[in-house]
Amino acid sequence: MHFKTILKNNRAAGLIILTIGLLLTGQMITGHGIIGADSVFHYNRFYETYSQLKHLNFSWFQSIYGFNQSGRIVNVVYGPLFAYLNGGLLILVHSWYQYQLVSSIIIYLIGGLGMYQLLKRLKIRPIIAAMMASFYLTVGWMPRWQIGNNTTALGAMLMPYLLMLTFEMITDAKRPIHWKKLALLMSLTIEIHLLSALLFMLILIPAWPYALKIATIKVQMLLDTVKAVLTTSVLTANTLIPLIYMSLTNHLAMPADFDVVKNTLRLDPLNNTHTTITAFLLGVLIMQMMLAILNWRHDRLNLIVTLLGAIFFWISSRFFCWSIIVSHFPMVSRLLQFPVRLMMLAYPLLIVGLAKSFESLSSRPIKKRFFNPHWLGIGVVSVIWLVCLAQVGLFINQKAQIGFMPRVLTSKTTSIGKNNSQKDRQNVLKAMHTGNYQTFLKQLQKRVPDYLATAKANVDAMQAAYSYGASVVDQKSSIKIQAVSHGRLKLTWQADKSGRIQLPIVTYRQSRLIVNGKKLTRFKRSLVGSPTVIQQPGQNTAYLSYAAPLWLNFLIVISLLSWLAWALRMVFNHRHPQTNDHFVSKDELAVRSYP
Repeated sequence: MHFKTILKNNRAAGLIILTIGLLLTGQMITGHGIIGADSVFHYNRFYETYSQLKHLNFSWFQSIYGFNQSGRIVNVVYGPLFAYLNGGLLILVHSWYQYQLVSSIIIYLIGGLGMYQLLKRLKIRPIIAAMMASFYLTVGWMPRWQIGNNTTALGAMLMPYLLMLTFEMITDAKRPIHWKKLALLMSLTIEIHLLSALLFMLILIPAWPYALKIATIKVQMLLDTVKAVLTTSVLTANTLIPLIYMSLTNHLAMPADFDVVKNTLRLDPLNNTHTTITAFLLGVLIMQMMLAILNWRHDRLNLIVTLLGAIFFWISSRFFCWSIIVSHFPMVSRLLQFPVRLMMLAYPLLIVGLAKSFESLSSRPIKKRFFNPHWLGIGVVSVIWLVCLAQVGLFINQKAQIGFMPRVLTSKTTSIGKNNSQKDRQNVLKAMHTGNYQTFLKQLQKRVPDYLATAKANVDAMQAAYSYGASVVDQKSSIKIQAVSHGRLKLTWQADKSGRIQLPIVTYRQSRLIVNGKKLTRFKRSLVGSPTVIQQPGQNTAYLSYAAPLWLNFLIVISLLSWLAWALRMVFNHRHPQTNDHFVSKDELAVRSYP
Protein backbone atom coordinates (compact mmCIF):
# COMPACT_ATOMS: atom_id res chain seq x y z
CA MET A 1 0.00 0.00 0.00
CA HIS A 2 1.25 3.47 -0.89
CA PHE A 3 2.58 5.56 2.01
CA LYS A 4 0.08 8.37 1.37
CA THR A 5 -2.81 5.89 1.43
CA ILE A 6 -1.61 4.47 4.75
CA LEU A 7 -1.31 8.00 6.15
CA LYS A 8 -4.81 8.91 5.03
CA ASN A 9 -6.29 5.74 6.51
CA ASN A 10 -4.46 6.33 9.78
CA ARG A 11 -5.80 9.87 9.95
CA ALA A 12 -9.32 8.56 9.40
CA ALA A 13 -8.91 5.88 12.05
CA GLY A 14 -7.42 8.48 14.37
CA LEU A 15 -10.45 10.76 13.98
CA ILE A 16 -12.83 7.89 14.69
CA ILE A 17 -10.78 6.83 17.73
CA LEU A 18 -10.72 10.45 18.96
CA THR A 19 -14.51 10.56 18.72
CA ILE A 20 -14.81 7.29 20.65
CA GLY A 21 -12.47 8.58 23.34
CA LEU A 22 -14.52 11.73 23.76
CA LEU A 23 -17.72 9.69 23.99
CA LEU A 24 -16.22 7.64 26.83
CA THR A 25 -14.72 10.62 28.66
CA GLY A 26 -17.72 11.12 30.95
CA GLN A 27 -17.57 7.57 32.23
CA MET A 28 -13.81 7.58 32.63
CA ILE A 29 -13.89 10.82 34.65
CA THR A 30 -16.74 9.76 36.93
CA GLY A 31 -15.67 6.13 37.14
CA HIS A 32 -19.31 5.12 36.83
CA GLY A 33 -20.93 2.57 34.63
CA ILE A 34 -24.21 3.58 33.02
CA ILE A 35 -27.01 1.14 33.81
CA GLY A 36 -29.63 1.18 31.10
CA ALA A 37 -33.03 -0.39 30.63
CA ASP A 38 -31.60 -3.59 29.11
CA SER A 39 -28.29 -3.80 31.00
CA VAL A 40 -29.34 -6.25 33.70
CA PHE A 41 -31.08 -8.59 31.25
CA HIS A 42 -28.09 -8.84 28.90
CA TYR A 43 -25.53 -8.91 31.70
CA ASN A 44 -27.30 -11.98 33.07
CA ARG A 45 -27.03 -13.54 29.62
CA PHE A 46 -23.33 -12.82 29.38
CA TYR A 47 -22.62 -13.89 32.97
CA GLU A 48 -24.25 -17.20 32.11
CA THR A 49 -21.89 -17.87 29.20
CA TYR A 50 -18.89 -16.49 31.11
CA SER A 51 -19.53 -18.96 33.92
CA GLN A 52 -20.07 -21.84 31.52
CA LEU A 53 -16.76 -21.10 29.81
CA LYS A 54 -14.98 -20.64 33.12
CA HIS A 55 -16.24 -23.89 34.62
CA LEU A 56 -16.44 -25.82 31.31
CA ASN A 57 -19.97 -26.80 32.26
CA PHE A 58 -22.14 -26.08 29.22
CA SER A 59 -25.89 -25.76 29.01
CA TRP A 60 -27.17 -24.70 25.61
CA PHE A 61 -30.78 -24.30 26.75
CA GLN A 62 -31.41 -23.58 30.42
CA SER A 63 -29.60 -20.93 32.46
CA ILE A 64 -27.61 -22.52 35.26
CA TYR A 65 -25.59 -19.52 36.48
CA GLY A 66 -27.42 -16.36 35.44
CA PHE A 67 -31.02 -15.26 35.97
CA ASN A 68 -30.94 -16.31 39.64
CA GLN A 69 -30.00 -19.85 38.57
CA SER A 70 -33.66 -20.34 37.71
CA GLY A 71 -33.29 -22.59 34.66
CA ARG A 72 -34.73 -19.89 32.36
CA ILE A 73 -34.24 -20.40 28.64
CA VAL A 74 -32.91 -17.17 27.15
CA ASN A 75 -29.62 -17.37 25.27
CA VAL A 76 -30.56 -20.16 22.89
CA VAL A 77 -33.43 -18.07 21.49
CA TYR A 78 -31.67 -14.71 21.83
CA GLY A 79 -28.37 -15.15 20.00
CA PRO A 80 -26.27 -17.81 21.75
CA LEU A 81 -23.03 -17.27 19.83
CA PHE A 82 -23.07 -13.55 20.53
CA ALA A 83 -23.66 -14.34 24.21
CA TYR A 84 -20.64 -16.67 24.26
CA LEU A 85 -18.48 -13.99 22.61
CA ASN A 86 -19.43 -11.59 25.37
CA GLY A 87 -18.82 -14.28 27.96
CA GLY A 88 -15.32 -14.64 26.53
CA LEU A 89 -14.85 -10.87 26.80
CA LEU A 90 -15.83 -11.03 30.49
CA ILE A 91 -13.00 -13.50 31.01
CA LEU A 92 -10.54 -10.96 29.61
CA VAL A 93 -11.75 -7.95 31.59
CA HIS A 94 -12.14 -7.72 35.37
CA SER A 95 -15.38 -5.87 36.09
CA TRP A 96 -18.69 -4.83 34.56
CA TYR A 97 -17.35 -1.29 34.33
CA GLN A 98 -14.39 -2.43 32.24
CA TYR A 99 -16.65 -4.63 30.16
CA GLN A 100 -18.94 -1.68 29.42
CA LEU A 101 -16.06 0.49 28.24
CA VAL A 102 -14.34 -2.21 26.18
CA SER A 103 -17.53 -3.48 24.53
CA SER A 104 -18.54 0.11 23.70
CA ILE A 105 -15.16 0.74 22.08
CA ILE A 106 -15.49 -2.42 19.97
CA ILE A 107 -19.01 -1.55 18.81
CA TYR A 108 -18.09 2.06 18.02
CA LEU A 109 -15.03 0.90 16.06
CA ILE A 110 -16.96 -1.66 14.01
CA GLY A 111 -19.73 0.81 13.23
CA GLY A 112 -17.45 3.78 12.58
CA LEU A 113 -14.94 1.94 10.40
CA GLY A 114 -17.84 0.28 8.56
CA MET A 115 -19.35 3.66 7.72
CA TYR A 116 -15.92 4.96 6.68
CA GLN A 117 -15.35 1.99 4.35
CA LEU A 118 -18.85 2.38 2.91
CA LEU A 119 -18.27 6.05 2.08
CA LYS A 120 -14.81 5.32 0.69
CA ARG A 121 -16.30 2.70 -1.62
CA LEU A 122 -18.72 5.32 -2.83
CA LYS A 123 -15.69 7.46 -3.73
CA ILE A 124 -16.07 9.99 -0.92
CA ARG A 125 -12.71 11.58 -0.17
CA PRO A 126 -11.08 10.32 3.06
CA ILE A 127 -11.42 13.47 5.18
CA ILE A 128 -15.17 13.80 4.52
CA ALA A 129 -15.67 10.04 4.92
CA ALA A 130 -13.86 10.06 8.27
CA MET A 131 -15.83 13.02 9.59
CA MET A 132 -19.16 11.58 8.48
CA ALA A 133 -18.25 8.22 10.02
CA SER A 134 -17.38 9.98 13.29
CA PHE A 135 -20.63 11.95 13.07
CA TYR A 136 -22.49 8.62 12.69
CA LEU A 137 -21.24 7.52 16.11
CA THR A 138 -22.90 10.50 17.81
CA VAL A 139 -26.51 10.13 16.67
CA GLY A 140 -29.43 7.75 16.87
CA TRP A 141 -28.84 4.20 18.01
CA MET A 142 -25.04 4.05 17.87
CA PRO A 143 -24.50 5.50 21.40
CA ARG A 144 -27.28 3.33 22.85
CA TRP A 145 -25.05 0.37 23.67
CA GLN A 146 -22.86 2.55 25.87
CA ILE A 147 -25.78 4.16 27.71
CA GLY A 148 -28.49 1.51 27.57
CA ASN A 149 -27.15 -1.82 26.25
CA ASN A 150 -29.93 -1.83 23.65
CA THR A 151 -29.31 -4.48 21.00
CA THR A 152 -30.77 -2.27 18.27
CA ALA A 153 -27.46 -0.41 18.61
CA LEU A 154 -25.80 -3.56 17.29
CA GLY A 155 -28.05 -3.43 14.24
CA ALA A 156 -26.91 0.17 13.72
CA MET A 157 -23.31 -1.06 14.03
CA LEU A 158 -23.84 -3.52 11.16
CA MET A 159 -26.00 -1.26 9.00
CA PRO A 160 -23.08 0.25 6.99
CA TYR A 161 -22.03 -3.25 5.95
CA LEU A 162 -25.56 -3.98 4.76
CA LEU A 163 -25.50 -0.81 2.66
CA MET A 164 -22.20 -1.90 1.09
CA LEU A 165 -23.86 -5.11 -0.08
CA THR A 166 -26.99 -3.25 -1.17
CA PHE A 167 -25.01 -0.81 -3.32
CA GLU A 168 -23.22 -3.78 -4.85
CA MET A 169 -26.62 -5.28 -5.68
CA ILE A 170 -27.84 -2.21 -7.56
CA THR A 171 -24.59 -1.36 -9.34
CA ASP A 172 -22.76 -4.59 -10.13
CA ALA A 173 -24.60 -6.00 -13.15
CA LYS A 174 -22.12 -8.86 -13.52
CA ARG A 175 -22.61 -10.25 -10.00
CA PRO A 176 -25.28 -8.36 -8.04
CA ILE A 177 -25.48 -10.91 -5.21
CA HIS A 178 -22.22 -11.64 -3.42
CA TRP A 179 -23.83 -14.53 -1.62
CA LYS A 180 -21.01 -15.35 0.80
CA LYS A 181 -20.86 -11.79 2.15
CA LEU A 182 -24.65 -11.54 2.30
CA ALA A 183 -25.04 -14.87 4.07
CA LEU A 184 -22.36 -14.00 6.62
CA LEU A 185 -23.80 -10.56 7.37
CA MET A 186 -27.38 -11.77 7.76
CA SER A 187 -26.26 -14.73 9.87
CA LEU A 188 -24.27 -12.48 12.18
CA THR A 189 -27.22 -10.10 12.49
CA ILE A 190 -29.66 -12.91 13.31
CA GLU A 191 -27.24 -14.26 15.89
CA ILE A 192 -26.99 -10.81 17.47
CA HIS A 193 -30.49 -9.34 17.15
CA LEU A 194 -33.27 -10.99 15.17
CA LEU A 195 -35.39 -7.85 14.87
CA SER A 196 -32.50 -5.94 13.29
CA ALA A 197 -32.22 -8.69 10.68
CA LEU A 198 -35.93 -8.31 9.91
CA LEU A 199 -35.50 -4.55 9.57
CA PHE A 200 -32.57 -5.14 7.21
CA MET A 201 -35.01 -6.88 4.90
CA LEU A 202 -36.75 -3.53 4.40
CA ILE A 203 -33.58 -2.46 2.57
CA LEU A 204 -32.77 -5.71 0.78
CA ILE A 205 -36.24 -6.55 -0.54
CA PRO A 206 -36.73 -3.33 -2.57
CA ALA A 207 -33.17 -3.56 -3.95
CA TRP A 208 -33.50 -7.17 -5.10
CA PRO A 209 -35.95 -6.66 -8.05
CA TYR A 210 -33.83 -3.85 -9.44
CA ALA A 211 -30.72 -6.00 -9.08
CA LEU A 212 -32.49 -8.75 -11.03
CA LYS A 213 -33.45 -6.23 -13.70
CA ILE A 214 -29.86 -5.09 -14.33
CA ALA A 215 -28.23 -8.52 -13.89
CA THR A 216 -26.53 -9.68 -17.07
CA ILE A 217 -26.85 -13.33 -16.01
CA LYS A 218 -30.18 -13.54 -14.20
CA VAL A 219 -29.95 -17.29 -13.58
CA GLN A 220 -26.67 -16.75 -11.76
CA MET A 221 -28.24 -14.07 -9.56
CA LEU A 222 -31.16 -16.35 -8.67
CA LEU A 223 -28.73 -19.15 -7.86
CA ASP A 224 -26.62 -16.82 -5.67
CA THR A 225 -29.77 -15.71 -3.84
CA VAL A 226 -30.70 -19.32 -3.09
CA LYS A 227 -27.15 -19.99 -1.89
CA ALA A 228 -27.30 -17.00 0.46
CA VAL A 229 -30.67 -18.05 1.89
CA LEU A 230 -29.66 -21.69 2.38
CA THR A 231 -26.31 -20.81 3.94
CA THR A 232 -27.94 -18.34 6.32
CA SER A 233 -30.52 -20.97 7.27
CA VAL A 234 -27.81 -23.48 8.16
CA LEU A 235 -25.64 -21.01 10.08
CA THR A 236 -28.56 -19.67 12.13
CA ALA A 237 -30.26 -23.01 12.77
CA ASN A 238 -28.70 -23.03 16.26
CA THR A 239 -31.01 -20.19 17.33
CA LEU A 240 -33.92 -20.06 14.87
CA ILE A 241 -34.91 -23.74 15.10
CA PRO A 242 -34.94 -23.76 18.94
CA LEU A 243 -37.00 -20.56 18.90
CA ILE A 244 -39.56 -22.11 16.57
CA TYR A 245 -39.56 -25.38 18.50
CA MET A 246 -39.96 -23.66 21.86
CA SER A 247 -42.78 -21.48 20.51
CA LEU A 248 -44.68 -24.48 19.15
CA THR A 249 -44.34 -26.62 22.27
CA ASN A 250 -44.72 -23.96 25.01
CA HIS A 251 -46.74 -20.83 25.67
CA LEU A 252 -43.83 -18.40 25.69
CA ALA A 253 -44.17 -15.01 27.37
CA MET A 254 -43.54 -12.40 24.72
CA PRO A 255 -42.03 -8.92 25.15
CA ALA A 256 -44.25 -6.32 26.80
CA ASP A 257 -46.61 -4.05 24.90
CA PHE A 258 -45.53 -0.43 24.56
CA ASP A 259 -47.38 2.70 23.57
CA VAL A 260 -46.23 2.95 19.97
CA VAL A 261 -47.19 6.59 19.51
CA LYS A 262 -45.21 7.65 22.59
CA ASN A 263 -42.14 5.85 21.27
CA THR A 264 -41.85 7.82 18.05
CA LEU A 265 -39.16 10.35 17.19
CA ARG A 266 -39.63 13.78 18.74
CA LEU A 267 -37.82 17.12 18.89
CA ASP A 268 -35.48 17.87 21.78
CA PRO A 269 -33.43 21.04 22.35
CA LEU A 270 -30.16 19.24 23.15
CA ASN A 271 -30.16 15.49 22.44
CA ASN A 272 -29.92 13.38 19.29
CA THR A 273 -30.64 10.12 21.06
CA HIS A 274 -32.55 7.15 19.69
CA THR A 275 -35.90 8.82 20.43
CA THR A 276 -35.07 12.51 19.96
CA ILE A 277 -33.56 14.84 17.39
CA THR A 278 -32.43 18.43 17.81
CA ALA A 279 -33.59 21.29 15.64
CA PHE A 280 -29.98 21.65 14.45
CA LEU A 281 -29.72 18.10 13.14
CA LEU A 282 -33.24 18.21 11.71
CA GLY A 283 -32.24 21.34 9.80
CA VAL A 284 -29.14 19.56 8.47
CA LEU A 285 -31.21 16.61 7.24
CA ILE A 286 -33.80 18.91 5.63
CA MET A 287 -30.95 20.73 3.90
CA GLN A 288 -29.66 17.38 2.62
CA MET A 289 -33.08 16.49 1.22
CA MET A 290 -33.16 19.80 -0.65
CA LEU A 291 -29.63 19.31 -2.01
CA ALA A 292 -30.47 15.79 -3.20
CA ILE A 293 -33.57 17.03 -5.03
CA LEU A 294 -31.78 20.01 -6.62
CA ASN A 295 -28.89 17.84 -7.79
CA TRP A 296 -30.89 14.77 -8.84
CA ARG A 297 -29.91 14.96 -12.52
CA HIS A 298 -26.22 14.60 -11.65
CA ASP A 299 -26.51 12.14 -8.77
CA ARG A 300 -29.59 9.92 -8.80
CA LEU A 301 -28.13 7.56 -6.23
CA ASN A 302 -27.99 10.43 -3.75
CA LEU A 303 -31.64 11.18 -4.41
CA ILE A 304 -32.67 7.54 -3.95
CA VAL A 305 -30.85 6.96 -0.65
CA THR A 306 -32.00 10.33 0.69
CA LEU A 307 -35.65 9.71 -0.19
CA LEU A 308 -35.50 6.21 1.28
CA GLY A 309 -33.92 7.58 4.45
CA ALA A 310 -36.56 10.31 4.59
CA ILE A 311 -39.32 7.69 4.31
CA PHE A 312 -37.94 5.73 7.27
CA PHE A 313 -37.50 9.02 9.14
CA TRP A 314 -41.16 9.86 8.54
CA ILE A 315 -42.33 6.38 9.58
CA SER A 316 -40.31 6.72 12.79
CA SER A 317 -42.09 9.95 13.72
CA ARG A 318 -45.51 10.66 15.21
CA PHE A 319 -46.60 12.12 11.87
CA PHE A 320 -47.01 8.59 10.58
CA CYS A 321 -50.41 6.91 11.10
CA TRP A 322 -49.29 4.68 13.98
CA SER A 323 -52.51 5.01 15.98
CA ILE A 324 -54.53 3.70 13.03
CA ILE A 325 -52.12 0.82 12.43
CA VAL A 326 -52.11 -0.26 16.08
CA SER A 327 -55.93 -0.14 16.22
CA HIS A 328 -56.08 -2.65 13.34
CA PHE A 329 -52.94 -4.64 14.20
CA PRO A 330 -52.41 -4.61 18.00
CA MET A 331 -49.45 -7.01 17.74
CA VAL A 332 -47.34 -4.15 16.37
CA SER A 333 -47.09 -2.72 19.89
CA ARG A 334 -45.53 -5.99 21.05
CA LEU A 335 -43.39 -6.94 18.06
CA LEU A 336 -41.97 -3.58 16.96
CA GLN A 337 -42.60 -1.77 20.28
CA PHE A 338 -40.68 1.35 19.27
CA PRO A 339 -41.12 2.92 15.81
CA VAL A 340 -37.88 4.79 16.47
CA ARG A 341 -36.11 1.49 15.78
CA LEU A 342 -36.50 2.44 12.12
CA MET A 343 -34.08 5.31 12.66
CA MET A 344 -31.47 2.55 12.62
CA LEU A 345 -32.13 2.51 8.86
CA ALA A 346 -32.83 6.22 8.35
CA TYR A 347 -29.63 7.72 9.76
CA PRO A 348 -27.11 5.67 7.72
CA LEU A 349 -29.02 6.35 4.49
CA LEU A 350 -29.25 10.08 5.17
CA ILE A 351 -25.58 10.23 6.18
CA VAL A 352 -24.59 8.55 2.92
CA GLY A 353 -26.64 11.14 1.04
CA LEU A 354 -25.14 13.96 3.09
CA ALA A 355 -21.60 12.72 2.39
CA LYS A 356 -22.32 12.53 -1.35
CA SER A 357 -23.71 16.07 -1.32
CA PHE A 358 -20.63 17.46 0.41
CA GLU A 359 -18.38 15.47 -1.90
CA SER A 360 -20.18 16.98 -4.88
CA LEU A 361 -19.87 20.47 -3.35
CA SER A 362 -16.18 20.02 -2.53
CA SER A 363 -15.37 18.73 -6.02
CA ARG A 364 -16.66 21.80 -7.85
CA PRO A 365 -14.02 23.96 -9.58
CA ILE A 366 -12.84 27.11 -7.84
CA LYS A 367 -14.43 30.14 -9.55
CA LYS A 368 -13.50 32.87 -7.09
CA ARG A 369 -10.21 33.57 -5.41
CA PHE A 370 -11.65 33.73 -1.90
CA PHE A 371 -14.19 30.93 -2.28
CA ASN A 372 -12.84 27.41 -2.05
CA PRO A 373 -15.70 24.83 -2.16
CA HIS A 374 -13.36 22.11 -0.92
CA TRP A 375 -12.65 23.84 2.39
CA LEU A 376 -16.25 25.02 2.66
CA GLY A 377 -17.50 21.41 2.49
CA ILE A 378 -14.95 20.25 5.06
CA GLY A 379 -15.81 23.19 7.31
CA VAL A 380 -19.54 22.47 7.27
CA VAL A 381 -18.99 18.75 7.93
CA SER A 382 -16.67 19.66 10.82
CA VAL A 383 -19.34 21.87 12.38
CA ILE A 384 -21.98 19.13 12.10
CA TRP A 385 -19.65 16.56 13.66
CA LEU A 386 -18.51 18.82 16.51
CA VAL A 387 -22.00 20.08 17.41
CA CYS A 388 -23.49 16.56 17.51
CA LEU A 389 -20.44 15.26 19.41
CA ALA A 390 -20.81 18.01 22.01
CA GLN A 391 -24.53 17.30 22.38
CA VAL A 392 -24.20 13.55 22.87
CA GLY A 393 -21.08 14.01 25.01
CA LEU A 394 -23.00 16.27 27.39
CA PHE A 395 -25.86 13.78 27.51
CA ILE A 396 -23.55 10.84 28.29
CA ASN A 397 -21.70 12.87 30.92
CA GLN A 398 -25.00 13.70 32.66
CA LYS A 399 -25.99 10.03 32.77
CA ALA A 400 -22.51 8.98 33.91
CA GLN A 401 -22.79 11.37 36.87
CA ILE A 402 -25.93 9.54 37.99
CA GLY A 403 -24.91 6.06 36.81
CA PHE A 404 -28.47 5.13 35.85
CA MET A 405 -30.76 5.90 32.93
CA PRO A 406 -34.10 7.39 34.07
CA ARG A 407 -36.20 4.39 33.02
CA VAL A 408 -34.19 2.11 35.30
CA LEU A 409 -34.93 4.24 38.34
CA THR A 410 -38.66 4.36 37.57
CA SER A 411 -39.15 0.82 36.25
CA LYS A 412 -41.80 -1.32 37.95
CA THR A 413 -39.86 -4.48 37.10
CA THR A 414 -36.48 -3.36 38.46
CA SER A 415 -35.33 -3.34 42.11
CA ILE A 416 -32.14 -1.63 43.25
CA GLY A 417 -30.81 -3.06 46.49
CA LYS A 418 -33.38 -3.49 49.24
CA ASN A 419 -35.10 -0.11 49.25
CA ASN A 420 -33.92 1.66 46.07
CA SER A 421 -32.29 4.24 48.35
CA GLN A 422 -29.36 6.47 47.45
CA LYS A 423 -27.07 4.15 49.42
CA ASP A 424 -28.39 1.13 47.50
CA ARG A 425 -27.69 2.90 44.20
CA GLN A 426 -24.14 3.72 45.27
CA ASN A 427 -23.60 0.08 46.26
CA VAL A 428 -24.77 -1.04 42.83
CA LEU A 429 -22.37 1.37 41.11
CA LYS A 430 -19.53 0.13 43.33
CA ALA A 431 -20.43 -3.46 42.45
CA MET A 432 -19.71 -2.66 38.80
CA HIS A 433 -16.02 -2.37 39.78
CA THR A 434 -15.72 -5.66 41.65
CA GLY A 435 -14.16 -8.75 40.12
CA ASN A 436 -17.14 -10.84 41.24
CA TYR A 437 -19.69 -10.28 38.46
CA GLN A 438 -22.46 -11.91 40.46
CA THR A 439 -22.37 -9.22 43.16
CA PHE A 440 -23.81 -6.66 40.76
CA LEU A 441 -26.46 -9.08 39.46
CA LYS A 442 -27.62 -9.86 43.01
CA GLN A 443 -27.97 -6.21 43.98
CA LEU A 444 -29.84 -5.17 40.83
CA GLN A 445 -32.76 -7.42 39.91
CA LYS A 446 -34.98 -7.24 36.85
CA ARG A 447 -38.18 -9.21 36.36
CA VAL A 448 -38.42 -9.25 32.58
CA PRO A 449 -40.52 -12.32 31.64
CA ASP A 450 -39.36 -12.76 28.02
CA TYR A 451 -39.45 -16.40 26.87
CA LEU A 452 -40.72 -17.84 30.14
CA ALA A 453 -43.19 -20.70 29.64
CA THR A 454 -46.57 -19.52 30.91
CA ALA A 455 -49.50 -21.68 31.98
CA LYS A 456 -51.67 -20.30 29.17
CA ALA A 457 -51.29 -18.37 25.97
CA ASN A 458 -51.25 -14.56 25.68
CA VAL A 459 -50.48 -13.86 29.31
CA ASP A 460 -50.04 -10.15 30.04
CA ALA A 461 -46.33 -9.35 30.26
CA MET A 462 -46.64 -7.44 33.53
CA GLN A 463 -48.67 -10.28 35.08
CA ALA A 464 -45.95 -12.73 34.05
CA ALA A 465 -43.28 -10.38 35.41
CA TYR A 466 -44.96 -10.19 38.82
CA SER A 467 -45.38 -13.96 38.91
CA TYR A 468 -41.70 -14.44 38.02
CA GLY A 469 -40.74 -12.01 40.77
CA ALA A 470 -42.86 -13.80 43.37
CA SER A 471 -41.84 -17.31 42.25
CA VAL A 472 -38.11 -16.75 41.69
CA VAL A 473 -36.56 -13.34 42.28
CA ASP A 474 -38.22 -12.38 45.54
CA GLN A 475 -38.80 -15.82 47.01
CA LYS A 476 -37.21 -16.10 50.43
CA SER A 477 -36.11 -19.65 51.15
CA SER A 478 -33.15 -21.61 52.43
CA ILE A 479 -32.92 -23.65 49.23
CA LYS A 480 -29.35 -23.85 47.95
CA ILE A 481 -28.98 -23.89 44.16
CA GLN A 482 -25.80 -24.87 42.36
CA ALA A 483 -24.81 -25.78 38.82
CA VAL A 484 -23.56 -29.35 38.46
CA SER A 485 -22.22 -31.46 35.62
CA HIS A 486 -23.97 -31.85 32.26
CA GLY A 487 -25.70 -28.47 32.52
CA ARG A 488 -28.00 -29.39 35.42
CA LEU A 489 -29.20 -27.48 38.44
CA LYS A 490 -29.04 -29.08 41.87
CA LEU A 491 -31.33 -27.81 44.64
CA THR A 492 -30.85 -28.87 48.26
CA TRP A 493 -32.76 -27.91 51.39
CA GLN A 494 -33.67 -29.11 54.85
CA ALA A 495 -37.29 -29.63 55.95
CA ASP A 496 -38.70 -30.21 59.43
CA LYS A 497 -41.74 -32.04 58.10
CA SER A 498 -43.29 -33.28 54.90
CA GLY A 499 -45.46 -30.98 52.82
CA ARG A 500 -45.57 -28.89 49.68
CA ILE A 501 -42.90 -26.38 48.69
CA GLN A 502 -42.50 -24.18 45.64
CA LEU A 503 -38.99 -24.31 44.16
CA PRO A 504 -37.45 -20.99 42.93
CA ILE A 505 -36.89 -22.28 39.40
CA VAL A 506 -38.94 -22.34 36.19
CA THR A 507 -39.82 -25.28 33.98
CA TYR A 508 -40.79 -25.89 30.38
CA ARG A 509 -42.57 -28.78 28.73
CA GLN A 510 -39.18 -30.36 27.99
CA SER A 511 -37.82 -29.83 31.53
CA ARG A 512 -36.92 -32.90 33.58
CA LEU A 513 -37.35 -32.59 37.34
CA ILE A 514 -36.10 -35.25 39.76
CA VAL A 515 -36.96 -34.80 43.44
CA ASN A 516 -35.41 -37.11 46.03
CA GLY A 517 -34.53 -39.63 43.36
CA LYS A 518 -38.00 -39.70 41.79
CA LYS A 519 -38.65 -38.33 38.32
CA LEU A 520 -41.75 -36.16 38.38
CA THR A 521 -44.00 -36.22 35.34
CA ARG A 522 -46.89 -34.22 36.78
CA PHE A 523 -46.65 -31.41 39.32
CA LYS A 524 -48.30 -28.08 40.02
CA ARG A 525 -46.79 -25.10 38.22
CA SER A 526 -47.14 -21.38 38.85
CA LEU A 527 -48.09 -18.99 36.06
CA VAL A 528 -44.47 -18.96 34.86
CA GLY A 529 -43.73 -22.64 35.45
CA SER A 530 -42.28 -22.68 38.96
CA PRO A 531 -42.92 -26.22 40.32
CA THR A 532 -44.57 -27.07 43.64
CA VAL A 533 -43.30 -30.46 44.92
CA ILE A 534 -43.64 -32.70 47.96
CA GLN A 535 -40.72 -32.46 50.39
CA GLN A 536 -39.73 -35.02 52.97
CA PRO A 537 -38.47 -34.49 56.53
CA GLY A 538 -34.70 -33.95 56.59
CA GLN A 539 -32.48 -33.53 53.53
CA ASN A 540 -34.15 -32.91 50.15
CA THR A 541 -32.48 -32.86 46.76
CA ALA A 542 -33.85 -31.90 43.35
CA TYR A 543 -32.25 -31.86 39.90
CA LEU A 544 -33.47 -29.79 36.94
CA SER A 545 -32.34 -30.45 33.38
CA TYR A 546 -33.64 -29.81 29.88
CA ALA A 547 -34.22 -32.74 27.52
CA ALA A 548 -34.09 -31.45 23.96
CA PRO A 549 -35.05 -33.98 21.26
CA LEU A 550 -32.19 -35.70 19.46
CA TRP A 551 -33.05 -34.16 16.09
CA LEU A 552 -32.86 -30.65 17.56
CA ASN A 553 -29.45 -31.29 19.10
CA PHE A 554 -28.30 -32.69 15.76
CA LEU A 555 -29.33 -29.53 13.89
CA ILE A 556 -27.61 -27.34 16.46
CA VAL A 557 -24.37 -29.33 16.12
CA ILE A 558 -24.54 -29.06 12.31
CA SER A 559 -25.02 -25.31 12.58
CA LEU A 560 -22.09 -24.87 14.98
CA LEU A 561 -19.83 -27.02 12.79
CA SER A 562 -20.83 -24.83 9.85
CA TRP A 563 -19.69 -21.75 11.74
CA LEU A 564 -16.40 -23.48 12.53
CA ALA A 565 -15.92 -24.44 8.88
CA TRP A 566 -16.69 -20.87 7.81
CA ALA A 567 -14.19 -19.46 10.32
CA LEU A 568 -11.47 -21.86 9.11
CA ARG A 569 -12.23 -20.87 5.53
CA MET A 570 -11.82 -17.19 6.39
CA VAL A 571 -8.46 -17.88 8.05
CA PHE A 572 -7.32 -19.82 4.97
CA ASN A 573 -8.42 -17.05 2.62
CA HIS A 574 -6.62 -14.49 4.78
CA ARG A 575 -3.39 -16.43 4.47
CA HIS A 576 -3.93 -17.07 0.76
CA PRO A 577 -5.76 -13.94 -0.46
CA GLN A 578 -7.72 -14.06 -3.69
CA THR A 579 -8.57 -11.30 -6.10
CA ASN A 580 -10.73 -8.64 -4.49
CA ASP A 581 -14.41 -8.58 -5.34
CA HIS A 582 -15.46 -6.06 -7.94
CA PHE A 583 -17.04 -2.88 -6.66
CA VAL A 584 -18.57 -0.13 -8.70
CA SER A 585 -16.27 2.63 -9.88
CA LYS A 586 -16.90 6.35 -9.69
CA ASP A 587 -17.59 6.47 -13.43
CA GLU A 588 -20.13 3.65 -13.12
CA LEU A 589 -21.88 5.50 -10.30
CA ALA A 590 -22.19 8.57 -12.46
CA VAL A 591 -23.46 6.69 -15.53
CA ARG A 592 -25.73 4.13 -13.85
CA SER A 593 -29.41 4.83 -14.42
CA TYR A 594 -31.65 4.43 -11.39
CA PRO A 595 -35.42 4.14 -11.46
